Amino acid sequence: MEPVAPTQKTEPASQGTQAPSPSSFFSVGAPEEADVPAWRQWIDQAGIGGHARFDYYSASKRLDGNHNLPGLTFQPKFQPKFGTWGDAKVEARLKDQDLGDRREPAQGRLIEAYSNLYLGAVDVRVGKQNIPWGRADALNPTDNLTPKDFTLLSARDEEERRIGTVGIRTNYYRGDYTLSLIWLPIFNPSTIPLSQTPGFQITEDKRSQGKWSDQGFAAKLDHTGGIIDWSISYYYGLNVIPIGRPLSPVQAQLVHTRLNVFGADFAKNFGRYGVRGEMAYAQTQDPSGTDPFIINPYFMYVLGVDRDITEDVNINVQAYQRVIVNFHDPFAIQDPVARNVAVLSDTFNQQLNQYQGGFTSRIKATWLNKTLEGELLGMLNLPRRDFFIRPSLAYAFTDVWRGYIGWDIFNGQQTSFFGRLEPNTAFFLEIRAIL
Repeated sequence: MEPVAPTQKTEPASQGTQAPSPSSFFSVGAPEEADVPAWRQWIDQAGIGGHARFDYYSASKRLDGNHNLPGLTFQPKFQPKFGTWGDAKVEARLKDQDLGDRREPAQGRLIEAYSNLYLGAVDVRVGKQNIPWGRADALNPTDNLTPKDFTLLSARDEEERRIGTVGIRTNYYRGDYTLSLIWLPIFNPSTIPLSQTPGFQITEDKRSQGKWSDQGFAAKLDHTGGIIDWSISYYYGLNVIPIGRPLSPVQAQLVHTRLNVFGADFAKNFGRYGVRGEMAYAQTQDPSGTDPFIINPYFMYVLGVDRDITEDVNINVQAYQRVIVNFHDPFAIQDPVARNVAVLSDTFNQQLNQYQGGFTSRIKATWLNKTLEGELLGMLNLPRRDFFIRPSLAYAFTDVWRGYIGWDIFNGQQTSFFGRLEPNTAFFLEIRAIL
């Protein structure tokens, strides 16, 4: 489970959003339909959108030691509608994160490609899709279905690091309740940063062949409206975050083991205060905790409060705790190769201590008629006292052009989650055109 995740809410498929009409970028006021050129009506009907961005990062997020990286990304998006009975979405990302020296790999990736079918009280979504779960901010213990790319260079990486997974999701609506049933036939793992040690090889078994033993299933009952919003959920599938397993003194393999995750969340407003909570219990393939190369069962909860100080200032503060069941200290393993692999696995799975806790905070403010936005995001993990801080500014020059500037700061002892990522500390600049 990663500590920094996008803050997204799962929306019913029947309420899917469409890309803004390109005509809004070129004129003031809504023109009469008869005055809209045919090519623009076609673009609007096809839902063509997306963005292109040029950015500069002072360091890579791959733990590969690369610095001073100018990059270019093109991310087109198509959201065609097929009347009232269906629609679709296709979104891809073409990126080169090092235009100068080509030290970082250029990449093309299909992020989402799905179709929706609306059948009264039932919606069906088929294809590669993002399925975000959880109502807490930035930290979601129930969010186990969709993989993420933690090496992505983007000023909005919290929102854009999801890379989709192939599945079929069926939503049944009845009043304030939504029942979601999900089948994930092809597993897709997250991309995590790993440093390379000379003379030691790390491979990964991604388990993406669609075997029956690798498939996932999930269910969620969501209530929205009334006194309180809440949901209960269940996930049975592979862990998108890998664990390491030594194969020889010079080789280890990353593998993905199965989880059973029982979760719940809630949200309630009290005037200008919002209270959110989320919790999950994960049963793993090592309930006794005796296998150092399978993560132990754990319980995790998050509780937070946010408040609008003014119309332009919002503050969110959260506390979390994670308890590892049948904890065994990986530093006590005698074999040095096995110990190093187990410590690395427990570091990025956050299982180095039996009792862990911490705090997250997010302060957002806007100025100049909301064209300038500032944000300060931070997270502190205890007891290892490693932390992440991101101050950033965003400015909307026009409806099309946006600029971003900020600094990702990772710090802590080397055997800690954020301490391991300290080489990824980077200053960044980005210019983005919203298509």
